[in-house]
Amino acid sequence: MNKKWLTIGGAVGLSVAVMAATGMSAMAGASGYEAYKSALKSTHSIQSATVQSAAYIQDNGSDLASLKGQFQINFTNGNSSGNVEFSSGGTQRNLGVYRQDGQTILKPAEGDTYYVAEGGKHKHAPRPHTADPETAKQVESVIDTLVGNMKDYVNLEPNSDGSKQISLQLDHAQIPSIVNTIAPLAIKEASKHREDAGNSKPGTGLPLAELNVKNSLPELTTQIQIEQVVVKATIDSSNHIKHQEADLVISGADNTGAGHKLKIHLQADLSELNSTTPNKVDLSGKKVQKLKQVRHGESALTEQR
Repeated sequence: MNKKWLTIGGAVGLSVAVMAATGMSAMAGASGYEAYKSALKSTHSIQSATVQSAAYIQDNGSDLASLKGQFQINFTNGNSSGNVEFSSGGTQRNLGVYRQDGQTILKPAEGDTYYVAEGGKHKHAPRPHTADPETAKQVESVIDTLVGNMKDYVNLEPNSDGSKQISLQLDHAQIPSIVNTIAPLAIKEASKHREDAGNSKPGTGLPLAELNVKNSLPELTTQIQIEQVVVKATIDSSNHIKHQEADLVISGADNTGAGHKLKIHLQADLSELNSTTPNKVDLSGKKVQKLKQVRHGESALTEQR
C-alpha cells in the first residue's frame, strides 16, 4: 500500500508559549518542528506496523466520500493486507486488499472473485533499510525551505509519560505565499482530470466501478484558496508517530459561479510496530480475474481462470 500517509503534516515547528506553560524546561531547546522530523525519521525506519486509517471529503458541509481501513504492512518487503470500506454517492463497498508476490489482489465482500493485478515495471519496490544520507539531507533541506515560517506556528507539548503532542493550525494569512500561489494552480489542474479517477468504470464489473469519487467533487475554476490547515500528531516515548490527523479546508467557485468549501480529513493510527505480519491469500481453487493496467489507474479484465 502507498505509504505517503506517513508524510501528512510535514510542516511542524516550535511554540515557546506552550513549552513555558508546561514547565518542561528540559524540552525548551527543542523545536516542535525538529521533534516531529526526528519522530518521522524513526517511524520511517520501522519494519512493519498495523495501520488504522480514515478519511472523508465534505463540500459545503455535505459528505461526498469517506474511507475506513485497517492494514497490516511489512515495509521491508512491500507485502501488505487489509480491509477497506468506501462510501460515495450513497453507495458503499467493502474490499479486501492484499499485496504479495509482486501482485495486488482485490476481493470485494460481495461475490467470490479475486481480482489480480501484476506489479509490472511500475510496481513499488521494497523499501531499503537505509536511505542515502546525502540525498536524505538534500530532501530535508528543500522541505525546510518550503516550510518557511510555518515552523513558528507549531505547538509542542510534552506529557509526563514521555510522549509528545504536536499541533499546527494555520489560517489563510499564515500560509506561506509560495504555497498560496502554487496550490490553487495544482487544484485547478487536478479538477480537469476527474474522468480519469478510480480503477474502473461503471458497467465493467470491476471492483469499486460504481465509486468514482473524483467525479463527485466540484470542479473549482476561480477564487481558489487554502482557508485552513490543521495538523495533530502523537509521538510516543520511543519517538514513533502513533497517531496523526490533518484537516485541509479549500474554498473556490465552479464554472457556474457557485461557491464551494471543501474539507478534507485524513488520519492514521499505528500499532504493533515491528511485530505485524500481513496475511496472505491462497488463490488455489479460487475464481480469479486478472487485471491489466491501461492508463491513469484504469484497469481492464484480460482473462479468467
